[in-house]
Amino acid sequence: MHGNERLIIYARYPIIFQHLTSFIRTWAQHVGLYGQSYGYLSGYTWAVLCAHICHSSIISIEDFSLDQFFDLVEKFFSTYAKFPWINQSLDFHGNSLKGVKEVLNRGAMRISSPCPPYNNTARVTFVSTRDLIVQGFQHVVDLLVEIDTSTTDGKIHAMQKILELENEFPMKKVQSLLELTLSSANPSELEEWIGWLRSRLAFFLNTCEERCRLSFQTQNTVEYRANHTEAVYSIGFFVDEKSLNQNQKFSNALKQFLEQFTLYPNLQESMKISHQIRSTFDWKLERTQPKSQRIRK
Repeated sequence: MHGNERLIIYARYPIIFQHLTSFIRTWAQHVGLYGQSYGYLSGYTWAVLCAHICHSSIISIEDFSLDQFFDLVEKFFSTYAKFPWINQSLDFHGNSLKGVKEVLNRGAMRISSPCPPYNNTARVTFVSTRDLIVQGFQHVVDLLVEIDTSTTDGKIHAMQKILELENEFPMKKVQSLLELTLSSANPSELEEWIGWLRSRLAFFLNTCEERCRLSFQTQNTVEYRANHTEAVYSIGFFVDEKSLNQNQKFSNALKQFLEQFTLYPNLQESMKISHQIRSTFDWKLERTQPKSQRIRK
């Protein structure tokens, strides 16, 4: 049985599960917490979290109302905002996972798949991105406290407000940014180039956190320019530009990361990558200037 089938069975009520998953995924995309390549959770992992809520919270779907759907949404955020992610794993089978402790311990969040081999679906999360995800949960909890949800209209309004939340990148803690610019001869080549970036990113981020002791906020979108022949991707760091430039371990990690691009199997002469480290002020200032054909994706 495949993971998706097991999820649906575990959730017990497919239609409600699908609606909740769609709602949560939309929120996660809006606030910049979506995407395994960037250290966040994949669409599948968000579905796993929703399946747990449906399984534990829905007693009957007879006359299931909008009010009850809101209760599920509220339960989702309150449950995961207070879950002890640092020292506990979220799994379907309780003590039956003793034999795969090593697998589950990969990643700052441990959310097991519903079927063998019970891998950690959040294995590419880092302490930095885990903290941002939990902050995202808590932000919604705090938002709901401020809204009167005693009526159905109030609950509808609250859910609209949740989906209106936006990604704060770079957040206030970010003091400097590493900006990577990829270019190519055509959009098809650029997509290949971006794919290679995404495949190399996790190792670089892990080095930044484990060896360089840096905290960061990853951007979960790529900014396209010049008719899709150029793309910019940025990572925010919680230290200033000078400190980042003077961090020798970071400089070594960045050098090794950039060297990976020379190893791309289908490398073309037109495929280039450049980088610069900028202060948050300069990064934001540059984005206030008019730019043609700037698209986030």
